[in-house]
Amino acid sequence: MKIAIIVLGFLALMGASVLAEPTPINASQTREEFAAVGQMPTIAGSTMVGPGATADITISVDNYSSDDEARMMVAAFTKGQHKALRSALAKASVKARITFVGRNGFYELKLLRSTKTPNGRQIFGLGEKSIRFLDAYYSGRWHLEEFGILQLELTNNNGVEEGSGAMIHKAQIKSLTTDSINLDNHGIEPVRLTVRRQ
Repeated sequence: MKIAIIVLGFLALMGASVLAEPTPINASQTREEFAAVGQMPTIAGSTMVGPGATADITISVDNYSSDDEARMMVAAFTKGQHKALRSALAKASVKARITFVGRNGFYELKLLRSTKTPNGRQIFGLGEKSIRFLDAYYSGRWHLEEFGILQLELTNNNGVEEGSGAMIHKAQIKSLTTDSINLDNHGIEPVRLTVRRQ
C-alpha cells in the first residue's frame, strides 16, 4: 500500500513538472527585429533626406501571414485587382512595422511572407498605401493602385541572419502568389537596404 502511494505521488509530481514546462512557440508567433541601413537613391531629395544619404531603419515583425491569409490576399487580387486587395489589407492585422530611427511614425505591413531558400530565406511584405515617410523625398502623387513594398534576401551565416533588400515607396503589383510578388515600380529607384537580424 505504501509503495502504491509513493508511486502515485511520484507520478503526480512528474505530471506537474510536465505541465509547468513552457509551451513551444509557433514560428508564426515569434517576434523578430531587423536593423537596416537604407541607402537613399540619388534622385532629387529634400531637406529631410539628401540624395545618396543613408538612414537607420528598424523592421519589427510581430508575426508572418499564414498560408490561409496569403491565399485570401491572392484570391482578392486575382478577382478584383488592387481595389479588392486593398480592401483585404485594410481588414488584416498588422504583421510588421517599419520605422526610421529618429523620426516619428511608422509604416505598417499587412501581408508578410517568409520563404526558405537554399542559403537562408526571402521575405516580402506590403502595406495598403505608399510608404508615407518617403513622400517628402519622392516626387509625384500616390495612386490607388500603388502599394508600399518591402523585400529582403537573407542568408544564414553560422546562425546570424543578414543580407540585403529594398524598400519601395510605391509600386503597382503585376502578379501575386502566396510566396512571390512581381512589381511595376515605374522605374522608381528603391531604398537599398543592408539588413541584419537582431
